[in-house]
Amino acid sequence: MEKKGKRTATKFTWEIWAVIILGVIIFALPIPVDYKYLLAVPLYGLFIFLYYRAKKRSS
Repeated sequence: MEKKGKRTATKFTWEIWAVIILGVIIFALPIPVDYKYLLAVPLYGLFIFLYYRAKKRSS
């Protein structure tokens, strides 16, 4: 008997890893804090978009 609705772990694609690495680089750079947060906002949005796109594919 098969289980229906079984959840699987979402695999991070290379695009998601690229966004994570860019975020780490931005926060490691010696730039003012205001600019760091302004640069992080689009990265956060891109991460959310890519994460839910990968999640949609896996289900």
